Amino acid sequence: MKKKFKILAATLFLLTLTNCSSSFFSLSPDEESSLEYGRNKIEKEDKLAYSSIMFEEQIEDDFIFYAAVFNKDQNEFIFDPSDIYYKAYDEKKRPINREKIYAVNPEIEIEHLENDIIQRKQNHYSSTGLNIVFSLFDTIVDLTDDEDNDTEEVLQNMAIFSENQLNEEISYENDMGYLKANKEFWKNEVLRRTTLSEDEGVEGIIYIPIYENAKYIKLFIPIGESIHTYKFMQIAHMDS
Repeated sequence: MKKKFKILAATLFLLTLTNCSSSFFSLSPDEESSLEYGRNKIEKEDKLAYSSIMFEEQIEDDFIFYAAVFNKDQNEFIFDPSDIYYKAYDEKKRPINREKIYAVNPEIEIEHLENDIIQRKQNHYSSTGLNIVFSLFDTIVDLTDDEDNDTEEVLQNMAIFSENQLNEEISYENDMGYLKANKEFWKNEVLRRTTLSEDEGVEGIIYIPIYENAKYIKLFIPIGESIHTYKFMQIAHMDS
């Protein structure tokens, strides 16, 4: 009886682990902040530059931030969001590792999307060609056999070709629409490498990979000769 109970308990434990909800993360400012449209905004300023940042949400394996940068200096500089990075800390704010975790480089993402668009076009041409070849092959086979229903078989081949090609055209249009929209998003909504002269600014979205073991993070934004630092507490949540 005890043995059966142990087996049952172990089974229930494994089922509990299997049914555990996956976790997702959010960030809360670990320093002074203000509310703007329901979001916590942290601002930094020195004699050379102004910047602000707001945590938006987690999307897949990345944290999404909305950031603004403004050049107060007489000298222009190139602001490159791929230089943004953070360091991870444990619950006692001790460094977990010495690695810098860098923001996603939008130029690389755009290049990947451009390659995906080219590849999808090539796949579309190949699929269309194969549909035509197989349709012609089936038609030739049907016309050269000894059966008397050639017209019916040819019509069936045409119907199959039309259906296959229609499905491919729908898939192609959907894929190309998604890829092009995604490319436009990265080109126009995400912060990109920009030259800022005096009294010029730029703002947009930043993607930064999540480090799940972090309890605190410190975000570093290089802005010309300045580096602005932002502190956040990382909070794990469970999906309901």
